[in-house]
Amino acid sequence: MSAGSRGICHRKLSIPIWILLLIAFFCAIQNVLFFVVVNNDEPSQISTLPTVPHLQHTRVRRRKLVNGTRTTPQLAKLNDETNVAIPTQYDSNKEQEHTSLSIEERLRYLELKLNAGLNWGVKNPFFGLEVAPDARPCRQQSNLEEFGCTNGWDWLEAYQPKNHPGWCNGLFDHIICLDDLPPPLKKLSGGTYRYADPKKRQKCLVYDFGIREQPQFGVVMAKTFGCEVHAFDPSPISLSWWNSDDTLVQSLRAMGNYHFHPYGAGGIDGNIQLLEYNWKQVSVLRLPRNVVNSSDCDESTCRIVNHDIQQRFELPVKTLPTIMQELNHTSREITILKLDVEGSEYAFLEQVLDSSGGCPQFIRQMTLEWHHYSFDWRYGEGSSPGINAIVTLLHTCGLKNFWTYDEAGWPSNEQIYTELGMKDVRYNLASFRRDG
Repeated sequence: MSAGSRGICHRKLSIPIWILLLIAFFCAIQNVLFFVVVNNDEPSQISTLPTVPHLQHTRVRRRKLVNGTRTTPQLAKLNDETNVAIPTQYDSNKEQEHTSLSIEERLRYLELKLNAGLNWGVKNPFFGLEVAPDARPCRQQSNLEEFGCTNGWDWLEAYQPKNHPGWCNGLFDHIICLDDLPPPLKKLSGGTYRYADPKKRQKCLVYDFGIREQPQFGVVMAKTFGCEVHAFDPSPISLSWWNSDDTLVQSLRAMGNYHFHPYGAGGIDGNIQLLEYNWKQVSVLRLPRNVVNSSDCDESTCRIVNHDIQQRFELPVKTLPTIMQELNHTSREITILKLDVEGSEYAFLEQVLDSSGGCPQFIRQMTLEWHHYSFDWRYGEGSSPGINAIVTLLHTCGLKNFWTYDEAGWPSNEQIYTELGMKDVRYNLASFRRDG
């Protein structure tokens, strides 16, 4: 090293010691303040924070309290929930029932949704439509047909096809596990029912979403098992049926444990646009209005055909947390949640998961029909990323698929879907049951 270089070094080291001590003091104070802020906000996250000093110091200078939570101006903007809600978890033991997730919980929740929803690095791309290998065994699976499709049952004549007396095909599709239900009621003379052993009576709460004018699932649950049943459907055909003078409807109204609500299952609370669907039902599914007619083409182009054929309705829907709160069921467990809502099951279940920290512990069983799903063509039949995401989250919460109609589902045979270029619209049925 040259003498000139030694002089430079000497000059750098000749800074007064009191200045060096002052700099060290301020650095120490800044680091202490940073860890105090972190400890107040995310006490369980300190060990996982990256050690990037200049980013940490910037974070300290910009953090401030917004609605009781320390945040940054940019994070305040990102917390806009106009279209995407911030995940929360339900805690009935706290004054504020819906509380925030920790950073680690939100990251893992996002990871589960994203990876399963993209089939990214998943162990089983067919997970959503297969029976879970670790599902709790059910000794008594039933679609309730043995209770509701029998001779002498006073509801049978109203629902059996006239050309097939006693045939209940299509009326009892949903499988449930009777292991979790109270024993069936005993029919007495005069057509009344009661429990054979009143001591065995259990609290049984059933939510039946999507009934059209065929309430047989809920009727069996109310009449044969004595459950408290709440049926939901906003479609015009259901409202017309419920408000009619039909003798069967009148007997339903007279039952103390069967209740009808004229709104549907949704991902929001309020009115949404639902469209005309098959069998006079309504659905969120919007059919393409302008399609190419591949059979009417010249040398270079094909004719575009307008198919504006769906009648539109503004109808009320509600989220599950809102429904449970309005019906005063927040402290109760839903024994069976049945969903047959023509495509609204996705938004409805996604909101249920987002509002419960990905774990709706208040549902014992769920049976539903999946509508309008498609395949991940990298894997083919039976791989549906959208369903994979929902079922993956349900599984982590212990709500596991114990029955599926068919791993591949079935395609719609309605001509309209082929005409509109929707050639592989699929459906399926599945049932879930909680561990323990």
